[in-house]
Amino acid sequence: MAESHLISVLTKKRAELLGQIESHQKDIQRISEILLHVDHTIKLFSPEFDLRSIKSKRTNQRNPYFGRGELQTLVLTCLREAQSPMNYKEIMVQILEVKGMDESLRDDVSPSLIKVLNRLRIKGIIVAIGNHRPYLWQIVD
Repeated sequence: MAESHLISVLTKKRAELLGQIESHQKDIQRISEILLHVDHTIKLFSPEFDLRSIKSKRTNQRNPYFGRGELQTLVLTCLREAQSPMNYKEIMVQILEVKGMDESLRDDVSPSLIKVLNRLRIKGIIVAIGNHRPYLWQIVD
């Protein structure tokens, strides 16, 4: 009995994934056609131009919950106001509270928060205390 429920859920998930694949394949086909038109236009104006010399440009996926630089500002404010170094979870909880966001969005915000913490560490603005996780984070004096 439980197996039929499991099979039902898995078949629904498979159908959903197939739908996503079909949608993305249509997008790829549409974008490829546009790219072909751009290539022909480049060749029209400069026949000797080597199209292979053009490298692809990385696209960034923005987090829809924060404006440009907002998460970084929230992290720095959180660490400035802290009485002692904070761990990742404490920073996350405080940011979600400030933004009035539900705890269920933690998984959506987590990758962006990790990137911001690492970027600030690399820039020398904050420091991770400890040799193993969970790190405690604080602003460099």
